[in-house]
Amino acid sequence: MKPGELKRKPRVRHVLIAAAFALLAGAAPAALALAPKAAGPVAIIVAPWAAAGEAARIVAAVNGTIVGSARGGDVAIARFDSADFEARLYQAGALLVLDAGFVAACLTIERDHSPTTRTSL
Repeated sequence: MKPGELKRKPRVRHVLIAAAFALLAGAAPAALALAPKAAGPVAIIVAPWAAAGEAARIVAAVNGTIVGSARGGDVAIARFDSADFEARLYQAGALLVLDAGFVAACLTIERDHSPTTRTSL
């Protein structure tokens, strides 16, 4: 064994430990910020390979009200009256349930419009 080899292994280990710490230190505040609030709307995100309209089906399964959607129906923005809606969404098949405010800031949300408010071209 060469003397230089012993010095390289601890450096790699220190870098990996520092990277893991940075990842966890950054993930904790993000998880707290993205957690759904009890009174506000939430974003329901389904897996990319899910069927079209799967997010809407999940919202309907737990008696929610759809406010809008994004990404062709892969993301649904909804409101709920019950307190245990988050657990019920995960049981119905949601991949992630996030605070809708943060998701709406990143995606274009298509709001549902009634036929009387639509304009013709």
